[in-house]
Amino acid sequence: MSELLNALTVQARVVFAFILRDTRTRFGRSRLGYFWAFFEPLTFILSLALIFSLMDRGAPIDVDIHLFFFTGIIPWLLFSRGVTVVSSAIENSTSLLVYPQVKTIDVVIARVILEFSTLFIVSIVYLVLLNLWGILDRIESVLMSIVVLMLSILLGAGFGLVSAVIRLYLPGYSSFQALLMRILFFVSGIYFVADSLPQVLRDALWYNPVMHLIEWERSAFFYGFESHFYDPMYLLLWILGLGFLGLAGERATRSKLRQLGL
Repeated sequence: MSELLNALTVQARVVFAFILRDTRTRFGRSRLGYFWAFFEPLTFILSLALIFSLMDRGAPIDVDIHLFFFTGIIPWLLFSRGVTVVSSAIENSTSLLVYPQVKTIDVVIARVILEFSTLFIVSIVYLVLLNLWGILDRIESVLMSIVVLMLSILLGAGFGLVSAVIRLYLPGYSSFQALLMRILFFVSGIYFVADSLPQVLRDALWYNPVMHLIEWERSAFFYGFESHFYDPMYLLLWILGLGFLGLAGERATRSKLRQLGL
């Protein structure tokens, strides 16, 4: 029992050290880096809301346009950033993996915690501002909304870990990943809901797990809106499947890293 506690303590220290390192790397030592981390997702949301306003279009459902895009952009950013930061975890940390205390999973956990914490704080600040402006009244299920956001980054982390393994063998995979993420941005329900689509498109997009996330988030967030599109079990199978493949692949790549002399 004591050995297990010692191992967990060492791992917690390693993860915390990686969080501090990644914080300095991403945000820099100036306040401008932290400001941009806060301002970037808000710019994303406000830009889409402005475009829809100029086109004289409202949200597809009876909610404020800012809240509609908030419930689409935040899950998407958690997913996409999870993919981005985890897919480069192995390549960017090979020099540190020579230490016996450091494992790839430590890097992954640290990056997931940092990204989720950053966007979660941004979300709270944004919702407080909307509440002060009288736009946000209440959230149907705060707990379920947070759970879906956590699942968003876990799905991205699983996808990213699988991608990290593939990139070791196929360096050109990065270009394919970038293309795939662009396609997913447009077909994941950020600016539309499943019920507004023809049945043929709904059937095709049902296989997209990111759209399940966004539809679930909006169902948990908005009163009076319940999507019949998403399937929690389907989404969980994606998360577990990608996590298993990613961890198994990471273990298999340890010999590959030694062959490369990394």
